Amino acid sequence: MHERFFRAAMLSCIIIFFFLASCAGPQRSLSAGLPVIRPNVKTQLANGGWRYDRYSELDSLDAGRRIVVADLAGPGIIRHIHTTRHFPEELFSRGIVLEIWFDDAEQPAVMSPLADFFGDGCNGNGSDFTSNLIECAPWSYNCYIPMPFKQRARVILRNDTDKDAMNYSFVEWETLPAWDEKLGYFHATYARRCFQLGPESDVTFLELRGAGHILGRQYSVATDEPWFRGFNCVMEGNNEIDIDGRARQLDYLGTEDSFTFSWGFREPFAGQHAGMRLAQLGDVNLLSIYRFHDAMPLRFNESLRWHINWSQEHSFTQNPDWAAAVAEDGGWVDYATVHYWYQDAAGGFQHAPLRPVAERRQTLLRSSCKTIDSEQPLAALPVDPDLANLFSTADDLNRVLILGSYPDTHPFWIDQPQPQGGHPGQPNPGRQGILAVHAQSRRAACCVIRKVALPQAESLTLEVVVSGDPYEFPGKSDFRLQAGIHDGESTTWLPEEVIDAGDSPAAENWRALRYNVTKFAGKTVGIVVKLSGGGPKRAWLNEEAFLDEISVRVE
Repeated sequence: MHERFFRAAMLSCIIIFFFLASCAGPQRSLSAGLPVIRPNVKTQLANGGWRYDRYSELDSLDAGRRIVVADLAGPGIIRHIHTTRHFPEELFSRGIVLEIWFDDAEQPAVMSPLADFFGDGCNGNGSDFTSNLIECAPWSYNCYIPMPFKQRARVILRNDTDKDAMNYSFVEWETLPAWDEKLGYFHATYARRCFQLGPESDVTFLELRGAGHILGRQYSVATDEPWFRGFNCVMEGNNEIDIDGRARQLDYLGTEDSFTFSWGFREPFAGQHAGMRLAQLGDVNLLSIYRFHDAMPLRFNESLRWHINWSQEHSFTQNPDWAAAVAEDGGWVDYATVHYWYQDAAGGFQHAPLRPVAERRQTLLRSSCKTIDSEQPLAALPVDPDLANLFSTADDLNRVLILGSYPDTHPFWIDQPQPQGGHPGQPNPGRQGILAVHAQSRRAACCVIRKVALPQAESLTLEVVVSGDPYEFPGKSDFRLQAGIHDGESTTWLPEEVIDAGDSPAAENWRALRYNVTKFAGKTVGIVVKLSGGGPKRAWLNEEAFLDEISVRVE
């Protein structure tokens, strides 16, 4: 008897739960209320951008144009925004801007470059993904964030570039029987900050006044600071959220933790609530991450300030390498951010002004590293009649141009490696005739340049033979090498390699790097071998590079 009563009671609770869920307001999950029949609600669609078929009166997203995708009369709620992805991405991703205005407010509630709003981070370089709220699909963007409005809603696209964009957009929305004063207005804002990240940095990323709740954020981070390689230090920092005058009401002890990751930003992942869409290491390190708080919004009644405080990361702040990087005018990072939230007012938030399109499309606004200008000296460099340079004699150093090598000690020529340590260091055994170079600092690369006339051939291979110094700091030294071909107009960079010096001398530590350069056949080109610090080991410990050969082979 008791068991049957218990089962009946449980069944009643389940029925009541699902009934309440079906009647919940728009701040519940997107699936809430799907079974409920609402005869007084009208489903609506607004088209924009595509004037080439039935609706020739629609405005096209031409250069410098601002088009209205939807102008809606409330009360209502936007359920879905769809728009085209535009190519070339490096121009259009941040050159086209999304604006959303509510209830004739004096300022837009949403203003963001299109790609950043839809989580397509680092200027359209992220991988495709889908989440509960936004989606970066092949060739298109979708947003499923509910956007209620009382009187009016306008969805606008703005083309700030000098190129026409082929666009099709639509907005799916439905009417509300009556306006509920408990509903908030959706907001999103884009900002780009380039700052020198030091041991005392405490940077504010969002500051709000009023009542509402945070829904999520998307960060695109770029840096070429060698000491930050692997997002060292960038991933750290306490994410401190001051709410209604209470300091550190929420305090995430690490940026990666605040995005629900652990032990740094390791590999791409796309989840329903959080994801990492890009984690790329190279001359410029790129990171694109998102997090939505739809499971538990971060609520405020008067004010909210979100800032990242790096000063309490003692294991990093006490490392002298960090302070040294900043002292040498390094440590620069570039954050492009979008924050999403609901607020009790239709407008009133002052968005940061957007930079000119030419600056928006730049991957990095300020470099931590000195740039080697190889084009001008390359033009005056004589053509080497020999495709091969094995550095067999000291005179072979005169057949290359060396820029940015460590002053006073480099470059120099080694006839035979000697079994001894010390600095300048010693290469691995097994080779004769070696060029030794060393970058000036961890933020200044060294370039070794040759100029050759490539023959017309079916197959051409660039071969670079290189090793590090395994004597001075066994197991602790590495450096980066990247070869490039300058064809008279621009440099085509080949895949970057990390050269590990090894932990004991051995002929096997010499690496022969081979690249197919057949597409440059018949041209006079500059061969650039760029050597720089910032390998995975990160320590600035004897990044000396030994080159046994820079040659082109006809195969």
